[in-house]
Amino acid sequence: MSLLQRLRPRKHAASDQRAFTLIEMLVALAIVGILGAVALASYDASVARSRRAAAVTCLGEQAVALEHSFGTSLSYPVGSPPTPSCNTELATHYRFGGSVSLQAYQLTATPLGRQASADSPCGCVLTLDQTGRKGTAAGDAACAADARVAACW
Repeated sequence: MSLLQRLRPRKHAASDQRAFTLIEMLVALAIVGILGAVALASYDASVARSRRAAAVTCLGEQAVALEHSFGTSLSYPVGSPPTPSCNTELATHYRFGGSVSLQAYQLTATPLGRQASADSPCGCVLTLDQTGRKGTAAGDAACAADARVAACW
């Protein structure tokens, strides 16, 4: 082999050198970003449904306390309904309230802030009365449909 042949740079086959181009990297990054956005939205909706289920449980807890009182004294304690123990977990997401008379009660769970918007199909005020009827607060026409109430409860 001559000196000139040894000093000449070696030619590599095109198949030996493989790398990602900038365009390929940007496309991959865009795909990951889109998948992340979809996953985050799905996660938010799941958390909102979970909080709604917890609020329904809290309303049930309040109803049990009121029914216990009715069972012992044949009347409900007049005034505000008892504060549920799960209220501390949900205090930033739901406001619990309602009214209690001697022979009847209506309990409410009102979604607050992001809970009302994140739980879009069911961002309604949930109600429960002494007959066990589940519904939405009066005046909440968008949530009054029976199918929608059933889906939210």
